[in-house]
Amino acid sequence: MPSDKNPPDRGNYHKRRTFEQGFAEVNAAHLATFRLYCDCLDLWRRCKSRACRRHRRCLGGEPKHCFTCALPYVHPQRRIEARRQVIAGGPRRTAPATHIEWFVRRCDLITLMKWECV
Repeated sequence: MPSDKNPPDRGNYHKRRTFEQGFAEVNAAHLATFRLYCDCLDLWRRCKSRACRRHRRCLGGEPKHCFTCALPYVHPQRRIEARRQVIAGGPRRTAPATHIEWFVRRCDLITLMKWECV
């Protein structure tokens, strides 16, 4: 009878991620949610950057800039509708990439605005 002293290498499922890896995942989830809100609310219309208005989407790689400029002009009812759209995946209905993104999409907009993306 063959003895199976060395189990086959099937993957290490007990490995935990480091703090930096987790922080990078959370930052990516917040940035993706910011982009979904920008698409749902069309924040590029009120943004002060000419590049955003010219290309009809938030450019610059950091959508939080458009948030701070244009969000005060958005009606509260439209914010509620945008939150429903973001939970569903935005105008294109994209699925969340990770469970963290799934959780961040369901957070309040005020909580989302408090996050400092690095």
